[in-house]
This record gives sequence, structure tokens and C-alpha cells, in this order.
Amino acid sequence: MIHIYTGNGKGKTTSSFGLAMRASGQGMKVIIFQFLKPKSLVAGEEISAKKIKGLKIIKYEQEHPMFKGEGRREKGEEKIKKSIKKALIGVKKAIFGNKYDMVILDEIINAMDQGFCCKKETIKLIENAPKDTEIILTGRGDISEIEDLADYVTIMIDKKHPFRQKVNARKGIEY
Repeated sequence: MIHIYTGNGKGKTTSSFGLAMRASGQGMKVIIFQFLKPKSLVAGEEISAKKIKGLKIIKYEQEHPMFKGEGRREKGEEKIKKSIKKALIGVKKAIFGNKYDMVILDEIINAMDQGFCCKKETIKLIENAPKDTEIILTGRGDISEIEDLADYVTIMIDKKHPFRQKVNARKGIEY
């Protein structure tokens, strides 16, 4: 089945990692592809997940262009597009290689919504996935073109968050 975790609220990645842990605990093989999160950002869920048998995480050297200075943003966007295009080859192999029971595409919704990858190509990949493979998509952005494909749609709502009071992301809580 296909799962979507989206919305402006906190918890999309955390929910997908929780599902990965549950699946791994039941003997399923899981792979997580993390988009738009650089390798240098090591979150708590990644540290824990690496200790779990049957769970693999793949990250890339992708840093969202919004973190780049003026003038470097456009170069950053092109670099991300190339990186994601290459990454999607690995995603395709994971989905159709009969090696994984669950494939998580963390932040893929952002990548599609912001034009970092071909939305039609990614949707086709998801549509054609084997029926016995769970596909999990996370991220903020427009899901109108993929919502009907999904069996689960969970929208995280950002009603209140310490970030608005200038509280920085906290280790072990936000990452």
C-alpha cells in the first residue's frame, strides 16, 4: 500500500521511521531514501535505525538551496536536480528488485513540489510499484496528484511550535 505523511506540522520523518522500526521488528526488509537532507545532518532516528537489522538508510549530499547564500542558490538547485535524478535510479531498483518489503521516500513530496525531480516520472514509479511493497512518501507540498494513489494519507498540522518563540531545533527532539 501507499502511505503519505505530509503537512506543515512536525513528525513526518519520525512517523515514517517509526513504521520502519515496526516493519523491521516483524522481519520485513526496509530501505529509507532521504532527500534534501545532507549527510552531515545526522538525526537521532538515523542513529537508532542504523542499529536495526534489515533496515537500510541512503542519504545524499543534498542541501536545500534555501540554506545557500544569494547567487549560489541557482547552482544548488541544479546540483540537487542531478542528484535526485541519479537517486531515483536507486529507488527504482529498490522498488522493483524484490529485496525490500518497504521503501520510504523521505522528503520526496518536497522534491516533487519544488521541481527538483520529474513529478510525472516519480508518480509513474509509485503507480507501477509491486502490490506487495509498502511505499511511504513524506514531505511538505502539494499532494493533489498523488493523493488518489495513496491508501493512507496523514496530514500533520502545525498548530503550535516553539520555533515561533525563537527556540532552535533541539537535539533528540527535532533531530
